[in-house]
Amino acid sequence: MKKLLGLLIVLVLAVTVSIGIAAQSAEDTPVEESLGTYYEEAMEQAEAPDDPVLAVYKDQTVLRSVVDYQKQTQAALAGVDPATLSDREVVDYLLKNALLLEEAEARGLTPTQEEIEQYLQETVYTAYALPEGKEQIDNYCASAGISFEEYVADLRGQAPRFLAKAKLKEVVMEEYCQAHGLPYDRMNPPQEAQEAVEAYQDQLLADHQGEITYYLP
Repeated sequence: MKKLLGLLIVLVLAVTVSIGIAAQSAEDTPVEESLGTYYEEAMEQAEAPDDPVLAVYKDQTVLRSVVDYQKQTQAALAGVDPATLSDREVVDYLLKNALLLEEAEARGLTPTQEEIEQYLQETVYTAYALPEGKEQIDNYCASAGISFEEYVADLRGQAPRFLAKAKLKEVVMEEYCQAHGLPYDRMNPPQEAQEAVEAYQDQLLADHQGEITYYLP
């Protein structure tokens, strides 16, 4: 359940990918409250006038605040020090996500409305029906200053992008299994197929290096 809630919270945070803010929480603060606090502070500083650009891809920019915010959220979920994450690896992580979405859309993998609603039913509504899930989501919403309905609306808005990327990853794993004579199990794909997805993302980034400009210190 904790892993599921982490995924749901990350999805909400991804909605604010253009407005991140660094924040340090107390060690004894529950992770869902820490993340909610990051969300609230990010929303408050969404219009920061002097936010350095760290990378540009086509018409998309990766801002300093986004990278700091991503470090905080990844570190909170993983239980590590944000300082262990470098600017370059976080910038590349964000760029890979943008490239995955672009590729997924190019392949016509945009999810249907029915798939979106099914996803919400199987994740957020299922989690919220359980005492532990309800407590964690309510804590997150309270810390972020949003209602449960706004939380679901954020997820619904992000779901098409998340599901499109998930579909592409499944296609890559299935293609890998077919090419290497491996059985493909959607719920438990072979380790080699999962590694193929990582290699695919790395290759996407490499293929588009000529279109990316970095402004890293």
